[in-house]
Amino acid sequence: MARHQLNDLSAPRAEAKSFDRWFYSLSKRQQDQMRDANVIPYREMVQARHVFEINPNHQAWATKPDEGRTEVDAFISRDHVGLMLKAFIDALAHTDNFRFRRHVELVRWSLALPGCLSAPVIARMYGITKQALHKRGAAVRNGLPVGDAARFKPAKR
Repeated sequence: MARHQLNDLSAPRAEAKSFDRWFYSLSKRQQDQMRDANVIPYREMVQARHVFEINPNHQAWATKPDEGRTEVDAFISRDHVGLMLKAFIDALAHTDNFRFRRHVELVRWSLALPGCLSAPVIARMYGITKQALHKRGAAVRNGLPVGDAARFKPAKR
């Protein structure tokens, strides 16, 4: 697979837009002839994908063969992960956007996280019935990996 070469995109914006406007005003046949001669509009030029060049030999990515790499195994308990998840969901709930907030509450309720609102309250937020809310909650739980979905049951309220 051939890699695209990066194009020089240093032209001033107004000139690039002017060139693109001229290029697209040409007939399809003329555009194809220009492309065959490696003349393409700025809009179609390959952009740089990274802010900084990637250095594959940087110590953060690789180690030299004679250097040892130290990795740390640390155990995080299920309770601690649960507390971190609750804190994260609580932080998401602090928003001025009502639509986002009610979705956060739906996810919190679907996963039966502590501090979740009751099903009737969330159903009123959506303007749907409690049964429809249970269907939405099931859709959220079904998006989880199979092994984890069995652990989450809707809160009984």
